[in-house]
Amino acid sequence: MRALPVKNLPAKVHEWWREAAEKTDIDLSGFDPAAPLDERIAWALGQGLDIGTIYSRFSSKRQHSTPDQVRTSVQHAAAKGIYCPPEFVCVDEAQRGYRARREGLDRMLMILKNRYATVLLVFKASRLYRQAFKGYQLIQQEVVEEGLRAISVTQGIDTADTKAWRMLFQVHGIVDDMVIEATADHVRAGLKGLFARGYTVGALPVGYRRKELPDAPVTNRGLTRTVPEVDRKLPEEPDESSSQDSDDTPDVAEMIVEHYELIRDGMPIKQGWRKWVADGGPADPRSTKGYMTYNAYRRMLSRIAYTGRWEFGRKRNEFSTKRDYSRQIEQPDSEVESFLCEELRIVDDELFFAVQRRLAELKQGPRGPKKDKVPHLWDLVVKLFCCARCKERFHQTGAGNKGMHCKNGDLCPCNSAVRREEAVRAVCEKLCELIQQDAALIERTICRAQEIDTRGDDQLRGEISTLERKIAALSNKISDLYELAGQGNDDDRKEVMAKVRATQTERSTARHELSRLRQALANTTATVTPEIVRQTLAEFTTFLENAAAGKLGPEAVYKAVAVFRALVGGRVWVHIERRAGRKRTNVRGVFHPYLIGAVRDATGQSNVESAESPTEVSVWLREPPLRDHLAPRVHHLIDVEGHSYRSAAKVLQAEGYNINSGVIWQIYRRYYEMIGKPVPKRPYNNGNKRKSA
Repeated sequence: MRALPVKNLPAKVHEWWREAAEKTDIDLSGFDPAAPLDERIAWALGQGLDIGTIYSRFSSKRQHSTPDQVRTSVQHAAAKGIYCPPEFVCVDEAQRGYRARREGLDRMLMILKNRYATVLLVFKASRLYRQAFKGYQLIQQEVVEEGLRAISVTQGIDTADTKAWRMLFQVHGIVDDMVIEATADHVRAGLKGLFARGYTVGALPVGYRRKELPDAPVTNRGLTRTVPEVDRKLPEEPDESSSQDSDDTPDVAEMIVEHYELIRDGMPIKQGWRKWVADGGPADPRSTKGYMTYNAYRRMLSRIAYTGRWEFGRKRNEFSTKRDYSRQIEQPDSEVESFLCEELRIVDDELFFAVQRRLAELKQGPRGPKKDKVPHLWDLVVKLFCCARCKERFHQTGAGNKGMHCKNGDLCPCNSAVRREEAVRAVCEKLCELIQQDAALIERTICRAQEIDTRGDDQLRGEISTLERKIAALSNKISDLYELAGQGNDDDRKEVMAKVRATQTERSTARHELSRLRQALANTTATVTPEIVRQTLAEFTTFLENAAAGKLGPEAVYKAVAVFRALVGGRVWVHIERRAGRKRTNVRGVFHPYLIGAVRDATGQSNVESAESPTEVSVWLREPPLRDHLAPRVHHLIDVEGHSYRSAAKVLQAEGYNINSGVIWQIYRRYYEMIGKPVPKRPYNNGNKRKSA
């Protein structure tokens, strides 16, 4: 038999049973506690005693009631003429009653099934299961119907009384449920009061830690009261011995912000979770695995507490008899206690809700590949390409998902698969070319806007000063109200506490607005030099070049995705042209570059106008036929530079193209066919004087 969890419990069981048996008519002569189990059972049966098994359970780790439950059951067994061997005492410690698989419970059922014992003793029927109907079911099916006997010691329930035990069991079950529910309501109300005063209630989310308040009233357990604070890396102590430990301590708040940004930029949640674990990110203190699980990481990304909005009672445990387990049910706002505290903010609202939108999109998204794959830029920007005809996004397609096509597939009138890698590289090359051409313009625009656009700064400073005075006045008001707390009758005290809560809410709102205004002022007064703009443009170019070459790692590629998305304005319209007599289609991408806006966002310059000229940029997403490729060049030579067909042919021949004036004539007409305009009438020899042979 398995050893009992409590130290020296077998010896105590015999001691308790002998002391109780001596007060009865049981003859203890010949009883040897050290004898083998079979000899002791034979002795008990010879004395006309029944053999019993005892079951004991408690739920919380802070409880230690096993000896008390067992002692009471053993003493009752002796009074009823039942011998309980220590080997038949089954114990479950720190085990919730809703769990069906418990080691002690399974041992007890095995003992009864094999009829090693014929009587079951429990301290209280609720020790079997949390739900009374399940305990009743166990006793009815596993005990009574098998011809055995069960006793609930403290409730006076004995199945030997065949007429009364069922009614007593059900009545006690109803009473226990009502007591538990009433106790839970009282505890919940007390916790709400502590939460409203800002004290720590329950376990803290990842990213926060407890801050002790020595001057606050102690807890019911005599511990120091605490309040939550953001878990940031503490500054290094002067002591050299502690500097190493300080360096190894992660700044959890910075890690959370970093992962929110990665998820916002497109990193898969599974990959973000793996990065969190690999970087040694902390786990929830209630975790039994010792590391952040995927589900816990997913919940971390949707925890609104990181924005400074703390809630208590949003979900409540409710036992489901159909599912046979407790589940959390979301409560209405009237049952939820909440407050706003800017000191506890880790993530700004814009970043938080951007991540929530991403999570909502992925809620029922497709599953990723089973094999780990190093992501490239062309794997992550497919949804930025849209069909110009159907206005639908592109999806991956083809062997190995190397292509992409319109979401409508065969229903699209311009359906044609495009190689993702080739298309994305073409757009990246075009963006790099545009950055080099407009670098000077972007630099002048941003720096000049910073110099002349100082409107609103004085107004912002005035609003900030007003809010600071208001917050100071509200703090003084709260202090004055606390001095009145506890005075007067019940109605007066309730009125004072209501005013305190209302004032605290008003102060929290004012602090949130103050933080927003200070951030706005910092954005308008931040200094951006031409060197910073040039550095930002160089970083954009490097990101695009390395991403197009597939040289970026799994983390940097998501930053490249954000840069790519910003520069193309969030969308690349794909135009697919089918030509008569040809199977191969021409594919062009059209987008409106957002260069100034992208640099503005990267440098945090909200004072720079984001609207840019609606210049449309076109780029071949698939290598076109030679004549289509030369069409813009021929158009420029003839319509802009004024060349004739013969002189344009000589220019292109000098560039290495083997074409003549007749082909130039065809390419010129092809250009206007491509843009959907009629071919203009040109004078003979394009107005140039014909040279004599």
